[in-house]
Amino acid sequence: MSPVAAIARLVHPFPSLAVAALTAALVPFAAHSGEAGLATQLGIGMLLYQFAIGAANDLADLDLDRVHKPSKPLARGALPPRTARLLTILLAGGGMAVTSTLDLLPWLIGIAGLGCGLVYDLSLKRTALAFVPLCVAVPLIPIWVWSAAGEWDALLWAALPAGGLIGFAIYLGNQVPGSASERASGVEGLAQMLGPRVSVLLGVAAFGLASSVAAVALVLAGEAGRALLVALAALVTVLLAPRSVRFFGRDGLFGVFVASGAAVALVYLSAV
Repeated sequence: MSPVAAIARLVHPFPSLAVAALTAALVPFAAHSGEAGLATQLGIGMLLYQFAIGAANDLADLDLDRVHKPSKPLARGALPPRTARLLTILLAGGGMAVTSTLDLLPWLIGIAGLGCGLVYDLSLKRTALAFVPLCVAVPLIPIWVWSAAGEWDALLWAALPAGGLIGFAIYLGNQVPGSASERASGVEGLAQMLGPRVSVLLGVAAFGLASSVAAVALVLAGEAGRALLVALAALVTVLLAPRSVRFFGRDGLFGVFVASGAAVALVYLSAV
């Protein structure tokens, strides 16, 4: 594996690009002018933050990856750990620099999102509180975008609990595939303690509750059409999630929650 390919894999490009694209896609809903410039700035800033979190994640998992995922760049020795540490620092600093022209509050909110990812990687990942950083980070995305645009709307308040619940579902979806082997290796996260079956059911329940919060808020705001779309997305997710591995492979549940969560977010936030 070449150093370039190793670095590309180290930073977890696909989920990082997905989160950055979602962030940029929200900007036209929030900004009344300068959408292209702000979307580019927030998208690049988020991408760098996500790359930093991805590199820190592989650093934190190095001992487990040597046993369970020896093909990963650090585990196979394609990159030394010091390179990953340097990349983490440079990427995090790059994200801060790219977004440094924002007002102080949105700049700090972006850093808070980065902090959630790093706290998860370096401190909470193998504990029963591992879900907390993602529950905080997911609703921070629209808060970051709207604060960067200098806008606010009452509907954003409901995005906080709904986003937190979606983050919880995504956490469970991400953890389910390796929960059994990770528990045997000493990982004591919620998904590892509950086991795959209960984690899937809890993830589906959390997603359904998040969608219900969003749908009720939309109905109260006079957006019955959007509320129906959110309800339909939730129904499809609830029906598909238990069969996601059969249809989409090992990481199918994670993919379903991420895709459905993005769809619900875009529908909901289009009403803001």
